[in-house]
Amino acid sequence: MADLETAAAFAPLVTDFELATASTPLRRAAGRLRAVLPPGWRVEIVDTPNRSGGDGAPMLRVVMPQG
Repeated sequence: MADLETAAAFAPLVTDFELATASTPLRRAAGRLRAVLPPGWRVEIVDTPNRSGGDGAPMLRVVMPQG
């Protein structure tokens, strides 16, 4: 589960899956998740910061519609 204090620090890597040409397991899972979400919801692949200063690991984030 994501740490809520650092969740705002995640940087989006991919937000539009139609523009992504490479198919990876994470992108395929994001596409399947997006297919079952209600209209207006988004799925993003974000790079999580590593607490030790190294490279983070990508994860999926579901974003609810605004307002």
